[in-house]
Amino acid sequence: MDTRDTRRELGRSIRLLGDEERWLFLGILVGGVGYLIWLAGTGAAVDQVADLAVGSYSIDPWSTEAAALAVTYAVLWVLLPSAAAVRYVVGNITNLRGNVEQCYRFDRPLVALVPPLVLLIAAVAVGAVRGVATWYVLAALAVANTLLLVRTVAYGYRVYSFSVPRLLQGLLFVSAAVAATATVTLASSLAGQTALVEAVAARYGVADIAFGTVSRAGVSAPALPLAAVATPAVLALAYVWVQLFASLVVRIRRPDVPRSAIRAGQRYPQVVQPGTSDRLAMGTASDGGGGDTEVEPSEQGSSPTDAAADSSPGGGGSTAETASANGNSASVDDAEQAENVSQTRVFTPPADAEDPVAAGDASRSGGPDATRTVGEDATKNEFCPICGETYAADAGHTNCPNCNAVLDRD
Repeated sequence: MDTRDTRRELGRSIRLLGDEERWLFLGILVGGVGYLIWLAGTGAAVDQVADLAVGSYSIDPWSTEAAALAVTYAVLWVLLPSAAAVRYVVGNITNLRGNVEQCYRFDRPLVALVPPLVLLIAAVAVGAVRGVATWYVLAALAVANTLLLVRTVAYGYRVYSFSVPRLLQGLLFVSAAVAATATVTLASSLAGQTALVEAVAARYGVADIAFGTVSRAGVSAPALPLAAVATPAVLALAYVWVQLFASLVVRIRRPDVPRSAIRAGQRYPQVVQPGTSDRLAMGTASDGGGGDTEVEPSEQGSSPTDAAADSSPGGGGSTAETASANGNSASVDDAEQAENVSQTRVFTPPADAEDPVAAGDASRSGGPDATRTVGEDATKNEFCPICGETYAADAGHTNCPNCNAVLDRD
């Protein structure tokens, strides 16, 4: 089995750590410091407002004022920071159209999870050897598990089977909420609300979890911080297992997949029925792994005529070139109609192409077969499968100049 593509994508997955994913490590560092400042500032501000509004209040016995303060701090210290964390992560792994960023569009999506899993195993091994989960070990586990969850969210956007963005965002929110709660129990003294936090934990019977320790297999660690560190990994791995099972169901059922069910950036399922005006064309690439039976998609929204062309026996990216090589007299227009529009095409016009003025008029008409540039000054142009316009191939476009569709070049 040829593993060159897998090795290439694995190397690309590792390089993400020092390139496109620097935003994550910067966010962990700056976000952690900013959260502690937020904790201290809001604690002092709310305490002053409470003194002005209700005066003194009782924590033991529990009072209505204490309950109102606890709810206020829960919103300020847990819910709002968690929502901000979700917005930050989702905003960095998706583009302006809400589709996964280009750097996460692996043909074998599971390779995205390999680097964080290696870091996770290394941190667990260090903790097991030392026999105690020190704060250094917990910090390493927190970074590795956060990276694993973020990569899993990108993986969930990329795959076809069981790809639910709202659920993925929910996993991020739960993980951030547990981390925020653990931080509050450890740093409540910054806000001057240690007594209130302890009273809330005692009232709801979670004092042992909030302030206790756990010991398993000779390794001890503080309970709530350990739960905060472990939650991202537990949620990520649970989602991956469910998604792998869902992909198995897709293999068995071989469903018809409507065009509206595929987001740009998702991989087309390889097992869908042959394409018609209502269904996507069946993929021809081999299964790239990643727990999903899919091949690379075109941008969403191609026309029924294009879908019918996809399902033709002669569909492919080299029809025009083959016809020319065999001396076939069929026109370039006919060859391009048979071409598989799921790929971005590059066209070099023949020497006997029509007049450049007529080519400009045809291009402005929006037809997919508009003549580009001719003669000795001929240049390569690319074709947008969404709107049918062409544009200069050497201009470095990432979006179609006409309809602004995102051009997936992977």
